[in-house]
Amino acid sequence: MLRLPPIIVCFLSCAVFQSQAQTKVVGECAITYDIHQISMKGDTSLVGQKQIFIKGNSCKTILKTSAFTQTLIFNTQQDTAIILKEIGLNKILQYILYASMQPVNLVASKKNGTTNTLLDYPCETITLSWADGNSMEVTYTTMIIPTVTVYEQAFKEIPGLVLRYQLTTKEGNKILYNANKIDLSPITLNVFEVNKSNYQQIN
Repeated sequence: MLRLPPIIVCFLSCAVFQSQAQTKVVGECAITYDIHQISMKGDTSLVGQKQIFIKGNSCKTILKTSAFTQTLIFNTQQDTAIILKEIGLNKILQYILYASMQPVNLVASKKNGTTNTLLDYPCETITLSWADGNSMEVTYTTMIIPTVTVYEQAFKEIPGLVLRYQLTTKEGNKILYNANKIDLSPITLNVFEVNKSNYQQIN
């Protein structure tokens, strides 16, 4: 049986400890993404912004474009989620089954061997492909793992915080979400509260 000298064993133990110490599980964080549309010619235009708020098992996402604002609020321990839509002066509230947010079956995932740095975090990239012909290139850091990773259902198996993702449809259309800010400050509970009297509820 191979026996390692004590100094090598000590070095390996320290290396493992340091690797584990680099990963930080966070129960509260906010992430802001810029949303870019990429044309067939490769031209990029800013079309909106997406904000994510995570506190424990609760998550709120706000998608803003020039045409509308859509908010999704859910808790991973509950069966229902709330969708708020604002189009012009119209404000709509709808309850949906959280389970219905599940994506089409994933048929392939391929990890890219290269690494890069986003917002000072070292990142890895993986490409996900689904049965409907859509695919997504996801760039994430393993240094931060939020308590809720499924603010995009495609991120269910991603072992870290996603800082960039690009969706490519089967038609070749591309949408890029690029994180420009991460805030690890505490989030107040009123962020997840909804004044239902301001909205028209639909089934």
